Amino acid sequence: MKGKAHDKIARRILGRVGADEFVGRADELQQIVSHPSNSVEARGLLLLMAPSAGVSELLRQSYDQLFNRREDIVPIYFAPTRAGTTAVSAAIEFLNTFLRQYVAFRRNEPSLCEASITLNDLVQLAAPADLEWIERFVEAYNRERFGNDDRAFVRFCLSAPQRVPKRNGLPYVLIDGTQLVDGVEGQGDLGADMLRILCRSNLPFAFAGLRRQVLDAAHRASCNFESIDTLRLGKLEDEDARRLVEHVAIRQRVVINEETRDLLVQQFECSPFFITAMIQAAHDRNAILDTYLDCEQLYVDELMGGRIQRHFASLLEEIAPQTETRRALVRLLREAAVGEDSKSSFEAWGRKLRLDSDQLEKVIHGLHIQEFINWDGATIEAGGGSTTWKDYLKVRFRLDILNEPRALVVANTITDALKRAPHTMARHYRRVTTLGLRALLARFDCQLVPQSLFRFDQFNNRYHGHSTEEIAGGLDRETDLVQLPQLAHVASCVAFSPELQHACDEERCVVAHTFEGATYTDANQVIWLVAEVESKLEADYDLAKMWCERLERLADNSGFARTRLWLISNEGFSEEALQAISERDGYASSRKQVELLTARISQHQVTPKQSSEPDEFVMILPMGEDNELLAASTVEQIARRLKFRPEAINQIKHAIVEAYINASEHSLSPDRKIYQRFRVESDKLVITISSRGVVPSNQAAQSTDRGTEVDGSEAAKERRGWGLKLIRSLMDEVEFERVDEGTSLRMTKYLR
Repeated sequence: MKGKAHDKIARRILGRVGADEFVGRADELQQIVSHPSNSVEARGLLLLMAPSAGVSELLRQSYDQLFNRREDIVPIYFAPTRAGTTAVSAAIEFLNTFLRQYVAFRRNEPSLCEASITLNDLVQLAAPADLEWIERFVEAYNRERFGNDDRAFVRFCLSAPQRVPKRNGLPYVLIDGTQLVDGVEGQGDLGADMLRILCRSNLPFAFAGLRRQVLDAAHRASCNFESIDTLRLGKLEDEDARRLVEHVAIRQRVVINEETRDLLVQQFECSPFFITAMIQAAHDRNAILDTYLDCEQLYVDELMGGRIQRHFASLLEEIAPQTETRRALVRLLREAAVGEDSKSSFEAWGRKLRLDSDQLEKVIHGLHIQEFINWDGATIEAGGGSTTWKDYLKVRFRLDILNEPRALVVANTITDALKRAPHTMARHYRRVTTLGLRALLARFDCQLVPQSLFRFDQFNNRYHGHSTEEIAGGLDRETDLVQLPQLAHVASCVAFSPELQHACDEERCVVAHTFEGATYTDANQVIWLVAEVESKLEADYDLAKMWCERLERLADNSGFARTRLWLISNEGFSEEALQAISERDGYASSRKQVELLTARISQHQVTPKQSSEPDEFVMILPMGEDNELLAASTVEQIARRLKFRPEAINQIKHAIVEAYINASEHSLSPDRKIYQRFRVESDKLVITISSRGVVPSNQAAQSTDRGTEVDGSEAAKERRGWGLKLIRSLMDEVEFERVDEGTSLRMTKYLR
């Protein structure tokens, strides 16, 4: 017999994975579990989920935690089935589920939760303290089920939690409404009925589902939103999504690597549903996912006839049950997605789909709930949905509407996905290496900071060639200060001017509404227009002028009165560029200045990375700042321990400096860091130098037979070729490994 303490830790009841394997959503899990105890009066909790963001496992994990706590709160998890469900059958299933899970909790027998037993069996299994009220309730159910009022019978079944005497526990119902289908014939308004009864029960509850669906149901149920809390579930954070890929891959015994892990995260936009479906498909096919080609071939298989295809096909069948309507819908959605104007009227859709008003409203409502379109009651804007949805839509259009050969569609879809993969990762790397303008501006709150942080010429004249510590000390002594405004709102420039999405990534151009001195008047309102300009060298006049004109055009079109331009370039600006910015009374900063500004108004903590292997050392260094000398010093200490001769130690040091410089030349490293691994073996030292990031398309691939690289510049060719030849002369073995995201250099030196 397991002890109670062991039960609390180890028992998995409804969760599909163990608590220790559940990735992400830690804060949300805690909020759901603690919800019944957080307020004096009972409150509802609406979990508003973005499409494919995943909520079912979160509710199941919440259930398991509450069950294992063995407190007065009795968890009940209910998920209506998607197909073939009517309001009456769903209500009966709810009642059976409620009583089964209630008895299981009271008896502390988890196996009863999903047992196939009758109501009469449950009466026999009920604890003595519960026998009387359960007997009366089952007798009432047997009388009500043969009545003629279906709505009254549904309400009776859904009221089961209210029948529990207060002394016998506090029911906490967790409704997983992701399977609810609104508007399907025979379904009634089950979601609204559930919410209406739960809101009036004076019991805590959680109701989860697609965010538009849940809010619509809550409004139809006339819920009092003052007595309801909301919890929004968007996509996972990148780090949580990477951990999810790793955990699922281990559980399903699917081989992946860091590159394909990151590709799955970005391609599926951190969606737990699609990530899990993809890795399960790999498991079913006994496939490995250690190259982009492996991933995209499997992805297209899933689009054509796997889990992804079945998922979207079932959604479309629910939204448009008639085959001809679905075909017309696929055509309409695809044409709207690739056309210049994605907006049209309700009436125009009715003519194209040939549906009457009621049928059309059901179809459009279903698409709106899934966020494939946006509908405000009059205008329909198509083109929404994830990249995976758009790929599926394109495939169905080519197969079902254009009647193209299946082999051609498969081949084109795979090649398109492969060509897109490096761009997807490059866009991700640019995003993670941005300065975080939104987060920085969000901290603006009337702080006083050195003026030179916004004046590149001043900063460069004073601090060029100084160390970070020297610059920080100099900034502390400056007396010319600027008072930052107080931020009211910040958003991407693309939100104000959609055409800018072709000019830059959303994270690199923002509009910030601010007030000087936190004084809320027209005279003190200033709109900051901030852009991170891409330039490897100092930004020149033409680039600065182009961005100034773009931002001025945005300001004019948006009706902004007072504005402040702030351009940021990695290496700063030329004198002519600074003149163009100064004429507009704008600010100009280098990346270094912005990093120093961020450090002055916020705190950063860095956690060092530890190596898990005793015979291996891992070092991660940022590019630049002469950090190759740190790497050389470290390898010198390791080589001395191995008793390498002084001459050999110097050769190793020179080789690692050259390798570091070569690795630094990759322009799209996600975090501008060099990864170094020193592996100590009995007769040799193996050093691996790599940098994450897709090699830009204008740089040629490395030649593994000659050990040379090309980057489009004759001088760079000569310099790099000479460096690699030197490395070969210094080390015993030099090997390049070409991977999806670039190259890795492995150098070996043997003990003589």
